[in-house]
Amino acid sequence: MNLQSLKIPSGWSVEWNLLTDTDPTEDTINEFTGSSLLLINSHTRLKAIDVSWRPEGDINGAYQLQVICLLPKFNSKTNTIEYEGIWETPELEFTTKNRLELVDKLNHLLFYLKPYTDTRILLKPGVVDQPNETIRQELLTNNLTEEISKKIIASNHKKLQELLLDHEAVPYADVEKLLHDGATKGVKNKAKQLLNSKQFRNQKPETSSEFEKAKLISVITNKMEAVLAELQHLKPEKEFTLKTYEPNGYWSLQWKSTKLWKTEHYLKEWFSVSLYGDTDAFSLSGSHEIKDIFEQLEDRYFLYKEKTTDTLFRMLNTIEKQVKESVLKAVDQEFDSSY
Repeated sequence: MNLQSLKIPSGWSVEWNLLTDTDPTEDTINEFTGSSLLLINSHTRLKAIDVSWRPEGDINGAYQLQVICLLPKFNSKTNTIEYEGIWETPELEFTTKNRLELVDKLNHLLFYLKPYTDTRILLKPGVVDQPNETIRQELLTNNLTEEISKKIIASNHKKLQELLLDHEAVPYADVEKLLHDGATKGVKNKAKQLLNSKQFRNQKPETSSEFEKAKLISVITNKMEAVLAELQHLKPEKEFTLKTYEPNGYWSLQWKSTKLWKTEHYLKEWFSVSLYGDTDAFSLSGSHEIKDIFEQLEDRYFLYKEKTTDTLFRMLNTIEKQVKESVLKAVDQEFDSSY
């Protein structure tokens, strides 16, 4: 048997190669065993390409190709950089029974794969800045909260403060603070550019409360659109739609109902979310509403009373989940037509 010929450009290294130019048959399937047939790494691109045959040793199997991103890790014992693959989330997966098709895919990827960018916060190559990286992970995992904003500003870390300025929900007050107290001149310039952008241009410190409300409404709209996409995927037969009235702080998720009440006509059903209040405190409610030709009912599912915009920002993930679960419950809920 001969190893499969590949066009491997500079920058790639072959860790092992058991990939032959033999096609799988009953006589050759013993060559298609082992956890991996081919592993090629590029430390400059921070990518690895792995090829295996799955199920292992099965004539009915297929070639499985995965592109894996690599994270540099400093080994203090050997004083060298090692590379760990993010195997749980491959960047690309490709399956084929055809060896030549696999070879074409490999040769293309070896030349055209784009480098992976390690977005972690590092002290030096391969060494994670754990306190600041923990803050970055909090920002990625949760909504932007007042507590996270304070941590980022207090960190005096350039990358963290730039991430804060890039966040869709960054408040005017934080941008203004970074304009004066940013970690670097670059951060201060970025804050200045943001304050002069269309997003912030007409905002003044004395109107920041109104601006925070507008930002909250905008983010709620994004959350409602995300809920809509999930509902459309989970129950496409219900033909979900979303109506948004941002000036009034009102959102309505509507769907195709097959329920009857006092007439022979199907009910109209929707789930409404309403934001109301003054500049200091707001209330947010969610209700299932039902309308027949002559009557209308409302069943409130949740109500958060007199909350600040900061509090509501912190609650947005919970509210998004609650809206989705409430709608699914309302859709499936049996309606008592004798009511």
